[in-house]
Amino acid sequence: MNVIGKATLNWEKYTEYVQRETINVKEHPEDSWYLDIRYKVPHEVESIVWSCMRKIGEFKNGPIAIPKEEIVEEIKKHQQYLTSMNLYWDLMFYTSDAAEIRSGELVVVVPSYVIEKVMEFENVDDIPVNELRNRIGAADSGSHEVAQKYDLSRNQMKNKISATQEKINKKQAELEQLEKEKKEELERFRLELEKKYQSKMDLMNEKQEELKQQMEVLNRQMFLLNTEIYSIRCFMGETVDFIPLTTGAYSKVTDPLVVYQKIRYLDEELGKWISIYDVDGDDTALFEDMLKSRPDLRDMFVPGNKCISLVRVAHNKIRYCESKQIANTLKKYYVYHANKVGILVRDGENLWIGWTDQDRIDIPDGNVFYRPETKESSIEDSKGGQRTSTKEETASRYFIFSILQGLIHNGKLLHLPEGVQISKPNPYIVLSMADGWLEDDRYGTFSSIVERTSAPLQKGDMLLTTLSIKRDDAYSDKKYRAWDNDRGRGSYNRTYDASIPNRSIEPVNLIDREKIYEIIYKKYKLIVTEESSEGKFIDGTNGAKSYAITRHTQRTQEYLGLERNKIHITNDKLDGHSIKGMTPEEVYQLYKKRYYIQDVNEQVVQPAFSNNYDSSYYTVYDHTEYVREIRHNYISAQKSDTNFRGDGKDAYANMEVFSDEYLNLTFLNSVYLLYAIQNRNIGGWVRGGQVVSYADSIPYLNKALEYIREREKDEAELLKPYMDLYDDWQVDLSEWRLAHNYHRLTDTRAQKFAREFKKK
Repeated sequence: MNVIGKATLNWEKYTEYVQRETINVKEHPEDSWYLDIRYKVPHEVESIVWSCMRKIGEFKNGPIAIPKEEIVEEIKKHQQYLTSMNLYWDLMFYTSDAAEIRSGELVVVVPSYVIEKVMEFENVDDIPVNELRNRIGAADSGSHEVAQKYDLSRNQMKNKISATQEKINKKQAELEQLEKEKKEELERFRLELEKKYQSKMDLMNEKQEELKQQMEVLNRQMFLLNTEIYSIRCFMGETVDFIPLTTGAYSKVTDPLVVYQKIRYLDEELGKWISIYDVDGDDTALFEDMLKSRPDLRDMFVPGNKCISLVRVAHNKIRYCESKQIANTLKKYYVYHANKVGILVRDGENLWIGWTDQDRIDIPDGNVFYRPETKESSIEDSKGGQRTSTKEETASRYFIFSILQGLIHNGKLLHLPEGVQISKPNPYIVLSMADGWLEDDRYGTFSSIVERTSAPLQKGDMLLTTLSIKRDDAYSDKKYRAWDNDRGRGSYNRTYDASIPNRSIEPVNLIDREKIYEIIYKKYKLIVTEESSEGKFIDGTNGAKSYAITRHTQRTQEYLGLERNKIHITNDKLDGHSIKGMTPEEVYQLYKKRYYIQDVNEQVVQPAFSNNYDSSYYTVYDHTEYVREIRHNYISAQKSDTNFRGDGKDAYANMEVFSDEYLNLTFLNSVYLLYAIQNRNIGGWVRGGQVVSYADSIPYLNKALEYIREREKDEAELLKPYMDLYDDWQVDLSEWRLAHNYHRLTDTRAQKFAREFKKK
C-alpha cells in the first residue's frame, strides 16, 4: 500500500480510546470500536486491526477484543521519537472510521478521530509524467528516458501493460492451439505409419509365434525323451538301490503282490504307532533300524505277506511328536533323505528299502496311481498324464511304475510267476487303495467327539493345554500397567508374568459365573433450545470471559425405539449383595438403589462445533431381561517373578483359559482317542483359532491318551469288585458319566454303573 499523506497522532485522544476499549467494552461490548469497523474496512486493513487486539470474550456479533498492551507501548515509543524529531506518521489509509499509519516497521490502525492530517498527497495516477514535471519546472532537467519517450500517466501505463498482457495471453492461446494441432498431426502420421507397417508386424508376430510353438514342441519332445530315458533306467534298476533290512523265507510264488497306492507319511504313522504299541529303545535309531527290530512296525508299513508300499517324511512341513525317539528318527530321516520317496518291498520274511531321486519323483497328493474321483486303479492314466496337474507329476508316477515293473521283471527281490506285468490285469497283482489300516466311522470325527463330551467345567476337571497360554497383551508394555489384570481376577495386576505351558495337563482351579442382564429403556425425542443472556458473562479458560448461554429441554411423546444397557454380575454378587432367587426386576431395583440410577434420563446430544440438538432424546425405564451366563475358567499359572510374594518360593496367579486353548479330558476315554488316531479323521478340530491337521493333532492325542490310560486304571480298580470288565467298557462309562454329569467316578457311582451295565 502506498503512502497517501502525512499525519500526527493526538496522544490524549488515543489514550482515551485505549482506556475506553480496555475498561468499558467489558461491560458494554456493543460499544466496541473493533466490532463497529470490522466489516467497514478492506480485509487487509481489518487484519492489521486484529493483529493489534487481544480477544477477551465472545459477543453475539463477534469476538470481544481490546488493544494489546505491547502494541500500545510500541506506539508510545514511536510517538515520542517522532515528536522529538519533528517528524510525522505516514498515512497509508484513511476513512471516517479508521486510519492506517506507519512509522518505520510499525504499522497500526487507529480510529480516525485520534489523528490529524498534516498533508494529503494529490492523486496523480491520471496525470502524465511530463505534465507533472512541467508543474515543478523540471521539464528539461534530466528527465527519465521513459518520460522522454512516452507522455504517460501511471494509469495509462497500467492500461498499456494490461493490453499487452491480453495480447500475450492471446498469443499463448494460439501457441497452445498450434501445439494441439501439432500433436494431432503427429498422431495422424503415427497411425498412418502403424497402418503402413502393421501387415509387416503381423507377419513378424506370426513367424515369432510359430517359432515359439516349435520351441514348445521341441521342449516337450526333449522332456518326453528325458522321461523315457530315465524310465528305462528305472526299469533297469539303475536309479534306486534296494537295501535288505530283514532276510528269511520267501512267500509262495503264486501269492499275489499287493501294491499300496497311498504314500505313507512318517510324522503321522510313527505318531500313530507309539499310541498303540509300547515303544522303547534307542532314541538314536534310524527308521531302517526300527524296521529291523520291530515286527509290529514292519506289519504297519508292509502289512501283506508280499507287498510294496511307499513312504515319505511328511506332506509338507515335519510335525514332530512328543516322543524323543520318534522326533530324532524324523530328524535323521530328513537329514539323510530329505523329501525323497522311499519304496518298501516285502516278500515273506524278506524286506528291502530303496530311496528315489527327489528331483525326479514328487507326488504331492500322495496317490501313486488311482483316479481319486472314481476310486478305480489305472496305471495307464498315470502313463498318459490324464490325472495330474503338471507333467512333472505325471512323469513321477511313470517313474514309480517303471521301478516296480523292473522289480517284477528281474525277479531278484519278488518271486512271481514268469511274464507277470503290473500294467495288465492278472490275479498276481493287486492294486490297493488302502493304507494298511482298517478304518471305521463308529464314533464320527474327533471334532464331533470333543464337541459332544465338552460339558461345562467344574473345579478339579483336568485340561490338556493345546498351545502356550500367555496374556493377550503379553508382548506389550501395557501388561505392566497398574490395575491391569488381563486374563486374571480382580484389578490387582497379578498375571503380568504368568504363563501356562503347551501340552500340559492342568486342573481347573477356579470358575467364575458371570450373569448378564439387559435394562430396557424406551427412547423419546427431546427438544433442546438455547437462550442467550445478553450482556451476561461467565468465566472462561485462562481468565477470559464468555457470554452466558442457557439450555432448555422439552420432552415429547415421539417414540424413537429402545435402548439397552447391560449389567454384568459375577457369582451372584452385586456390589457385595446376593441376587440368588431374585427376578430380573428385583435385580434392577437393587442395581438402581446401589448406583443411584434414575428411571428417566435426558440425553442432550450436540455434535462438535455445532448448535444442532436434533439427536437429543430422553429414556424411560421399561423392564429388565436376563440374557445369559458366561463361565470364566481359571488355571493356576506359575509366575516368573518369585519376588511377588517376597519369600523366594514359586508364585502363582489364576489365569483364564478359553475353549479353543485346551482339550477337556473329563469325559474322553482311551477308546475314543485310539479311534481318532487310527482313523485320522480329525474333522475340523480347532485350537488357537486354527483347524488342526492330523499330524499336528498326534502329539496332543498321545499326551491325552497317556493321562487317560492312567485314570482308567483307577476307574477299573473301582469297578472290578462289582462287575467283570468287557471290551470297550470305557465308552459306556464315559457316556454314562456324561449323561449324569458325573465328572469323577466314586465307589458309590461305580456300584450304580455296575448295576446298569453288569449284564452287558
